[in-house]
Amino acid sequence: MSVNPSKQSHRRHGGMTLVEVLIAAVVLGIGLLGVAALQVNALQGSGNAQFRSKATDLTATLVDRVRANLDALNTYNTAAATCAATQPADICSMDADDTVNNAADCTPDQMALFDLWDIRCKVEDTLPGGQITVACPGGCLENTPMQIIVSWQTQNANAAFRTEQVETTIMPGAPIFVPGE
Repeated sequence: MSVNPSKQSHRRHGGMTLVEVLIAAVVLGIGLLGVAALQVNALQGSGNAQFRSKATDLTATLVDRVRANLDALNTYNTAAATCAATQPADICSMDADDTVNNAADCTPDQMALFDLWDIRCKVEDTLPGGQITVACPGGCLENTPMQIIVSWQTQNANAAFRTEQVETTIMPGAPIFVPGE
């Protein structure tokens, strides 16, 4: 019996082999892990942006309060401190609540102490590891620089903590430049 190679039947494979299926599954799995990692990074970036926005808002609030209370500039000059467990002796608020002093009944120094306490508590309540520092290198006087730093802790993808901050320098009492005026 002679075997003629030209007459041998060739069988064609109509599907994929198990090895091809396994390779496709591995490639798909790696792709899905990459998509999940991108999603985690996007969520972390969104959270960090939210913290930066809140820090900027709180800094702007304190800047407005300082500019409205130029008589007590030196009272704002303070190192980083925490929100006290108790409120200041004089609560100076614009609320019409009978349990607090009306802002008009407070001295400028009492108002400055209340402003610092209020903003510090908001920084600590809304930012992880939040702190605020107000410093005047040459003493807090009108038209001299005042530096406000709000800092907080963030966690990166490697679970390492990093300090972020918003730093603003103002000149209390100096005219505010508005473009176009």
